[in-house]
Order: sequence, then C-alpha cells, then structure tokens
Amino acid sequence: MSIDALRQELRDYYRTISFDRLGKNGFESRLWAEMDEFAAAHPDYSPLRLKAAMYDIIAERFEPVIFRNSPFYSEMGVNVAESDGYPFLSASGWLLRRNHHLFKDADAAEYERYMAAGRHGIHLSYGPYPDIDHHCCSFSYIITHGLSHIFRKAQAALPQCVSPEETEFVEAAITGLLAVKKIAEKFSVAAKKTTWQVDNPQQHWFLSMAAATARKIPWQAPETFYEALCALWFLHEVGASMDGVRMYVLGHLDRLLGDFYQRDLAVGRITYDEAYDLICRFMIYIDSKIDLERMADDSYNRQELGGTLILGGCDENGKTVCNEVTFMVLKAHHELKMLYPKIHCRISQNSPAEYLAAINRDFLSGRNVISFLNDDGIIPAQIKAGKRPEDARCYVAGGCWEVIVEGCEHSAGANCYFNLAKLVDMSIHPDPQLETETGIHCRRLDGAPDFETVYRTVMDNIIAAIRQMCGTIGSCGRVWPRVNPSPLFSACLAGCLEDRRDYTAGGGRYNPHGLPLTNFTILVDSLLTIQELCFERKTCSLEELLTAVRADWDGFDALRAEVLGTSHFGDNTPKSNTLAQRILNEIYARTRDLTNERGGPFQLGLYSYRDIIDWAAKTRATPDGRKAGDFLAQGLTPSRYRHLDITSLINSASTLDLTQYPANSVITISLPLGGIDSNSLESLERVLAASGIGMLQLNCVNKDDLLDAQVHPERHRDLIVRLYGYSARFVKLNREMQDEFISRSIYTC
Repeated sequence: MSIDALRQELRDYYRTISFDRLGKNGFESRLWAEMDEFAAAHPDYSPLRLKAAMYDIIAERFEPVIFRNSPFYSEMGVNVAESDGYPFLSASGWLLRRNHHLFKDADAAEYERYMAAGRHGIHLSYGPYPDIDHHCCSFSYIITHGLSHIFRKAQAALPQCVSPEETEFVEAAITGLLAVKKIAEKFSVAAKKTTWQVDNPQQHWFLSMAAATARKIPWQAPETFYEALCALWFLHEVGASMDGVRMYVLGHLDRLLGDFYQRDLAVGRITYDEAYDLICRFMIYIDSKIDLERMADDSYNRQELGGTLILGGCDENGKTVCNEVTFMVLKAHHELKMLYPKIHCRISQNSPAEYLAAINRDFLSGRNVISFLNDDGIIPAQIKAGKRPEDARCYVAGGCWEVIVEGCEHSAGANCYFNLAKLVDMSIHPDPQLETETGIHCRRLDGAPDFETVYRTVMDNIIAAIRQMCGTIGSCGRVWPRVNPSPLFSACLAGCLEDRRDYTAGGGRYNPHGLPLTNFTILVDSLLTIQELCFERKTCSLEELLTAVRADWDGFDALRAEVLGTSHFGDNTPKSNTLAQRILNEIYARTRDLTNERGGPFQLGLYSYRDIIDWAAKTRATPDGRKAGDFLAQGLTPSRYRHLDITSLINSASTLDLTQYPANSVITISLPLGGIDSNSLESLERVLAASGIGMLQLNCVNKDDLLDAQVHPERHRDLIVRLYGYSARFVKLNREMQDEFISRSIYTC
C-alpha cells in the first residue's frame, strides 16, 4: 500500500498556499474586499449579522480544491496552509481583524499594562484576552446526529428568542449551518466533474466516493466507517475556514470510529486493508501542510502545527477504548514516519498491555512523537471542576496539552501563561520602570525576619499579579462577542442553542478559561533555598543571599554550590513536598472567586510552552542557583540543575492535589535510548497513571547522538525529539533550541 502519490499531491498544493508564500509578508484574502463592501453598505449591522453575511460570502465564492488521490473533501483554499484557521491567516478572520481594536478600546490604559506585562515576561499576552486557538468541534454529537439535527434545533429555538440579540444569534447559526451544507454540495459537484478528467481507476473510485458522500455528509449522520472519516476531516477543516477560530483537534478517533469499523467489517462492507488505507490517507494531510525540510526558524511557528488526535482512554460510560482503529492509527503514524498529526494517547492504570506496547514501539525506535494523557488524573480534576462525569470522560487535548471537554466547552487553554519565576525575580530585583509600565508592584524580600515573612511576601506578590491579569481578562475580555462571535461553532456546542447565546458570551455548558502556571519548580526551589540556608542552617543571611542573586551569582561560586545542594522539588522529602503542596493549595484557594470573560471560572494548570526559552532572557537570577538568561523549567519537571531518579520525582508529584489543576499538569522527562525496554516503559506509564499527574511528555534519547547531530546534522535527519507540546526533527532546530533540549536531565528508572 503506497500513498506517495497523495503525499506529493498534497505537498505540491500546500506549498502554493504556504505561510512562506502567502503569510510571511502579511496575508490578504481576496474575499476581504467584498466583505468590507458589504459592511460599508450595512453600517447598522451587528457583529452577528456581519458574521452571517461572511458565512454566505465564503460559501458562495470559495472554489473547492479536489485531490485526485484522496477520497476526502475539505480544502477550500481560503486559509494559509499551516494556519488551522488562525484568523489573521484566513478569510474567516475578517470580522476579528475588523473589530480587534475593541480590545484596546475597552480600556486603553489597562490594555497597555496588560501588553507590557507580556513584553516583560510576566505573563503571555497573546489574544490578548480570549484564546482564539485550541478549539475542538463537537464531533461526537455531529457524528451521532448530523448537522441537520442541529439545524432543526436552531429552527425550534427561534420562536423562543426573547431579545434581538438572541434572535440574531440563532439566525446567524442557521445561516452558518446552511452555508456548510452548501459547501459540501459544492465539493460533491466538483468531485463529480473531476471524475470525467481522470483515467486512473483508483482516482476515479476515490472521486466517485467523494462526490456521492459530500451530498449528504456531514448534513446527515454518517452510517459507515468511510463516511465517519469524511465527517471528521470535513468538520475539522471547514470549521477552521468559517469562524475565525483555530480548530486544532481531529477527534478521539478510536472512540468515534471503532463501532463504525466493526459494523462495516461484520457485513463485508470493508476489509482491514481498505480501512487502514483510509486511515493513512486521512492522517497524511496535516503532515503534508508544512515543509519539514526547512529550518524551524524559517518555518511557520517554528514548525508547530495544532493538528491533534486522541487515542485510548475510555468512553462516556467509563468503558475502555482500545480497538482495531487504535492500532491502525499508531501503525500508520509509525510506518509513514509522520510528525503530524500530534498523537495524545490516553492511559490509565488499567490500560491494555498491547496498547502500551504499540505506543512504546515508537520510543524504543527513537521516534519521540507521542504524549500521554492520564485519565486517572484528568477525569477526577474535570469532575472536581464541575463537569458531569460522562462529559469529563470525553475530554481531549486542544493542541499541546490544553484539556477540553469535547462538545461542551472552549477551555481557552493557553493565552495567558503566568511566569512564577518572574515574580520571584521581581520580589528581589528592583525595576521601577517595569512596575510603572505593568502596574504590578512587588514588595521586596529585604529585611524579612523569618521564612514565613519571605513566603508571605512572594506569595502575596504572585497572587496580586495573577489577580490583576485575570481581572483584566475578565473585564476587558467581555467585548469578545462584539469582536468575533462564532455562531456556527456555538450552534454545535452543548448549551448555546438552549440558551440562545454564542459561546463567546458564555453560552457553552461550561465556560472555563485556562490559567497555566509556569516555572513552578523554580518557585519551590527558590523558597526552599531561602528557608534552608538563611533560616535553618544559617549558612548565610538573607541579605547575603539576595546580594549574590542580584550579582547574578558572580563572585559567589561557593554559595551557589551550597544552594545547588539544598532540598528541591522532586527529591521526595517531607520539606519539599510540604512546601509544594502549600503553594499549589494557596494559589487554588485564592483564585476561586475570579471570573473570566465569559462568566466562568479560571481553571489552573501547570505547563510551559516555548517560554522556557523566550522568557529566560527576561527573568533575572533566582535563589535556586539559576543565573539570568538560563533556561526555565517545564510544568512539574524539576530544575535541570538537579539530577533525580524518576521514582522520587513521581512520588513527589503524587503528594500534590492535582485535581485542583484541571487545565492539565505536565511532566517532561528524557530516558536513555537503549537503556530501557518496553516492560520498563509500561511500568513507568502505570506508575505515572497512579500518581495523578495529568500528562507525560517523554523522550528516549542518546546524548552523544544529540551532540553529534549538532556537528553532523546529515547523519541524524530522522532524530525526532519532543519539545514543548510538539515534536520536531532535532537537526532543523536552531542552536538555542538544541542547547535547551540537550541541557535537560536524562533520568534513570
């Protein structure tokens, strides 16, 4: 079975609409001018009515792109290839671009403070207030009922509307649903026309399948394995082309497709080989959208794409999900040497051994492309956050790690990462200009008579800065429904049609906003250092330690050596565990009253993106021995200054109440390639599941290979590493990213 022809066909097309070709110097959609003309002719139209008009214009004007070596249909040609619907690289971003100024207009002074905090590395200011990324279509509901069912629900909701705003929302949703129906029908016509132009029997068969299926899917619920695959891919791609939000998730594939496959197999409608071929063709699309032969710095978003699929875990009733589709997906990803789509494998203490073995095959061959989501940690955390158990069991990850209850929410998982290490920095290093620009004023540690005063000072500074950030998001972000309502996406989301309210206005069943905390271990280790050296051992005074930190440890080598020998997170001592617990419990308790831009809660998380590099230069020396500019720490991963065994690390993490952190809690570790076998990996994965940690990013690497790859990249083209929620070819990374990866600890277990 070969899909080389499809891979090449996709690559040839996507290079013509790549970021390098269309977006690098500013994306301009050919449809924006027509949308501008419409808005000028209707100056009294609300954002909802303008969005409905945009749906119609896109559906009418787009030209279907048909791939002759594929039975799937979806490419509308209105987005930059790599964008996943990023509104500034998509025709559907017109309304957001038009109204983006409203974020600043809501409170210009507050906007400037918020953005300044982002520039200084206190928190991420992407968005700025809502998260326009990390969306997931309501696959389960649509696969079960079809869009026609949602259309009928919308029609039934119209007479129940009690305000013009409700009526406009429902009418816009109806317009969007009909636009999607029209889009699918246009694909049917285009595929049928293309059948007349091909002589290749397989191409003719694929095009005939697409022409027949697009007439009804996804308007009607799919009945076969192939139709279900068509629905998933179409909804992912067309959703990204219509609403001005990024659609990252491809779905929980084995849960959604397993029964379809078994029914087709039982009646002789499909064979294993035919189903596997469809899976391969389905998956190869995203891997073909980005030119992975380019260097990361010359590529869109340093070669990170959002396309994510989920495997394993359980269904809504708690039944284990592991079937033939599970193994097909893992096999296809491995055999076709894909980097994308990202695969998140859900595991638990009871995961089938053959499932874990199929996953671990990749790690043992040096392919670090899979991450682990822990049902035993994430599901209880979602339930504690107020989600129904049957909903919580159907969670997915919306990109790198952001937990989303599929079909019920947009969790806004990654637009306001908060840098705990920077607040340690600001508690020590005076910087009047920074405080003036950001409005975040920190008390210094100088003169603290005891550790309790030190702890209280740092924690009060942290909480004040978090509350300021969240307060700005909650107040200024309320303009989101006027910036970019998304009635098409909302209509498919539980709660929105029932309440006749867009998700941007809080119409979803759940309306959380993620609050990811970064550099937790730097905070813990810094406080432990002060506690131990200054107030217990009395090795130095607090002022002496602060002087050394302010000097960036220059001239204080002996003291720094003492620091690096103190207690630290991950050593599984009562002292470090107790302090880590206290910190997390306090942050949780002191943020429960915060309300986000959609009226919901902020749900805490512990994970880090590329900020471990990007914020390093903005975070000055800290008491844990870290120097200014040194790389920061990922999630729950211990400092790279400390070399620990995995057992003590996992035992430390297991003492934390991570159910308070439902956005996810992530640990990133590297193991020695060649020094571990499948049984050892399986044992590690089961121990991780029992710990309650939400997610594991795993690498199996050989440090000598990494160092040699820096000198001889031609020898290591297929060396793939897991970075910050995505994987990449090591030799395509810039030197700083390579050095950061090499500097990570390699654990033993």
